Amino acid sequence: MIDNNSRLVYAPIEGRPRVTWPGGKTLAFWHAPNVEHYDYVPPSGVVQGRVDTPDLQHYAHRDFGNRVGFWRMLRIVDEFAMPSTVSLSLSVLEEIPEVRDAMLARDWEVMSHGISNLRPLYGYSLEEEDAFYALSQALATTYYDGRRIKGMLGPKVSGTDNTCDLMVRHGMTYHADWVHDEQPRPLRTDSGARLVSMPYSYMLNDVPLLHAKHFSAEEFVRLARAQIDRLLRDSEEDGQGRVVCLATHPFVMGQPHLARALAEIFAAVRADDRIWVTTAGDIADHYIEHHYDEQLTHAAALGERMPAR
Repeated sequence: MIDNNSRLVYAPIEGRPRVTWPGGKTLAFWHAPNVEHYDYVPPSGVVQGRVDTPDLQHYAHRDFGNRVGFWRMLRIVDEFAMPSTVSLSLSVLEEIPEVRDAMLARDWEVMSHGISNLRPLYGYSLEEEDAFYALSQALATTYYDGRRIKGMLGPKVSGTDNTCDLMVRHGMTYHADWVHDEQPRPLRTDSGARLVSMPYSYMLNDVPLLHAKHFSAEEFVRLARAQIDRLLRDSEEDGQGRVVCLATHPFVMGQPHLARALAEIFAAVRADDRIWVTTAGDIADHYIEHHYDEQLTHAAALGERMPAR
């Protein structure tokens, strides 16, 4: 097994070989709606919300997302023809066919977010986690037009030391738990199969900003536009293509008073022809084909010249 200190390769963005995007675009933008399932009675030992279990307030608030908020967000996604990479609790594929079929009709890419958001991977044995990925791919191929899953944001952003190695054994190529960079980065695996980190965001994310910290819709739009504008400027200055992820949740962004904010952000993205509006899977595919080897070689050479850290 490869240890996590060896899994990461360090190289500062200054001095890296250049990463470029298709069509000469400067910035890659991907929308990650988190369509989640919450157990009314979570597995033993998992506490979410105010009380042990069940917590009706917590459950019902999130259930609003799949009943109403998702459908409001879809109208905005459709208005701007916004491709989306859904961070999906995979039980939704079987248990909520209306949501599944709406995503499939729009050709959304499925990124695993576990089976349920209250079933984290912490503490899984190798065998248990291996079975989890086998079940994940089976759910996708059975209920999502035979499509296999290419990436994962762990349920509750959880994982184990085996996670990366098992992901590639089950055909995945990107992992969104690593929010450590503005570009995809190689993650070494025990088999040598290629896996990259995919820039996700806790800073352009409606749950921490709008739900937990009570930012206003106007502040959220301002932060998103500032993030995009600054990364466009930095990318044009140093030639390094960067990535922006907008992470949303239907139980938050699907609220009536916040829908306008999502539309304003999408309008700004669509109005700038320097932005590659795409999916996480396409970003990973492009990076692996065109940049992975060069970036890994550069980082390895840099590591040989520096003290161990």
